[in-house]
Amino acid sequence: MTGLRRHALVRLSQAPQAGTDTDRLLAERWQAAGRPFVVARGSGDPDTVALGFCAVDARHPELRPRRVAVRTDPRHVIDVARPPALDEIARCPAAHAVAPLARLAAAAVEEAIDIRVYGSWMWQALTGEAHVRDTSDLDVLVDVSGKEQADRATGFLARQEAALGLTLDGELSFAGLGEVHWRDYRQGKAEVLVKAIDSMCLMPRAELRP
Repeated sequence: MTGLRRHALVRLSQAPQAGTDTDRLLAERWQAAGRPFVVARGSGDPDTVALGFCAVDARHPELRPRRVAVRTDPRHVIDVARPPALDEIARCPAAHAVAPLARLAAAAVEEAIDIRVYGSWMWQALTGEAHVRDTSDLDVLVDVSGKEQADRATGFLARQEAALGLTLDGELSFAGLGEVHWRDYRQGKAEVLVKAIDSMCLMPRAELRP
C-alpha cells in the first residue's frame, strides 16, 4: 500500500500491533468494532505504517480520551479514505449546540473550499462517543495544490475564525510533500515546517508545489 498521507483513515484486515498489553486490547476492540485508524508520522520504515486512534474509557467517559499509538504492516491496509468533510461533522449530534460549525460549513460550500476535519471532532462523529470538550478546537485539513490555493484557504480560515469566534487549528496538505500548519503558512516566513508520513523538515515556501 503506497501513497498514504498523514490524517488519512485506514481500515485493516487485522488488528494492528501495540506497545503494551493494554493498548493491544484496546486496538483489538477498536478493530472488532470496524472502526478506522488514522495514519500518523512514522519512523520511515517502509514495512511499517504508524497509526493511531483515540479511545474513551467506558467506565469513566468524563475523562479525556486516550490517544493510542499502534503500527501495522502496509499489506494489512485494505481501505484508505480522507478525513470526514466539515458538513458531515456539522451534522453530528454534538455539533447541534455549536452554531458556528454549521455557519462555517455553509461558508466553505459557498467559497468552494473542501474542508476536512480530524482530531476530537472527527472521533466524536465517527464513534458517537464523548471526545469533544468545551476547550476543543476544530482541527481542519485543506488540500491545496500550490500558493494560490494555500493563500485563498488561509485567508478564508482567518476571516471565518475572527467572524465566528471559533478556534480553528489544523493544516494545509500539499500533495506529495506533506502538511503545513495553516497559521505558520499565513505568517509568510521564507521557510515553513512540513510534516510528512516519514519526515519533518523546514522547507522554503517556494518549494511548496506538488
